[in-house]
Amino acid sequence: MTLGQKLKELRSLKGLTQKELADKLHVSFQTVSKWENGENEPDIATLKELAALFNCSVDYLIGSENEGLTPPQQMQTVVVQHEPHVCAKCGKDISEEELVSEDVTRRERRGRMTRTVNVGQTYYHVYCLEQVKKEREEARVKTIAANVSRARKLTLIWSIVGAVVFFGIALAIFLCNMDKVNPGLGVLFSFIIGYGIFSMIYCILSGSYIGDVFLWCSGLSIRSPGLIFTWDIEGFIWVIAMKILFAILGFLIGVLALLFAIVFSATLGMFSFPFVLIHNIHSKYADSLFMPSTITHGVVHRGRGR
Repeated sequence: MTLGQKLKELRSLKGLTQKELADKLHVSFQTVSKWENGENEPDIATLKELAALFNCSVDYLIGSENEGLTPPQQMQTVVVQHEPHVCAKCGKDISEEELVSEDVTRRERRGRMTRTVNVGQTYYHVYCLEQVKKEREEARVKTIAANVSRARKLTLIWSIVGAVVFFGIALAIFLCNMDKVNPGLGVLFSFIIGYGIFSMIYCILSGSYIGDVFLWCSGLSIRSPGLIFTWDIEGFIWVIAMKILFAILGFLIGVLALLFAIVFSATLGMFSFPFVLIHNIHSKYADSLFMPSTITHGVVHRGRGR
């Protein structure tokens, strides 16, 4: 009998799959498959681990059938002692029939990619895990409610602050020109400006398209073109003057672009605000910039884990 055949028979008598044996030896299940198919052989250190795991000698694994302390025929009478597990909930030992395990995972973000990483396993009694799930769900509901309340309050507070500031500025401007502007129209336009700013800030903080529009409009500017000049004092002076001129023009255009972004986004926000508000109510502010990242939970396995 070959080494691969012995490993396959011992593994079957032990009641292990290739994946379970691979996990115990910290190798891949493909490696175990190659051992059993005779495509590869384990090193001496792994052979010692296999001998200890299957309660036999290394000589039996690599020698003839009658060499070694425990041939496969005697393995059927060996009582397999599984390593004990302690329940993470109650702290008591878990029998094989009541054992369930759960993967502990977390999300890692690298650039634009998000992946779930397994960081370990926890073990429970079946009834303890059900209680943990219930407590976890209750905590999740409370956390979501707290996050929704926080996102709603912060979004409204910042929107109201912005609206009050712009309303006050607009009202002050109109009051300073009461001889040229009808007071009633001045107050009306001040309310319109305040509502526009409120809607714009609310929509931006809610994660709507208004934020993208505002960033695109406010980013409009000009770049200094390539300049051709002579290598003398007059040429250097001319280049420096042109650089200063284009810097001033770029700043002025940037200010105008920012004003245009505010006016255009506020106009869009006044019409989009009711729809964004309805979306936030139904989605519980899921797209809000103040909502934390989503947390994932592990996968539950029955028996001896994976």
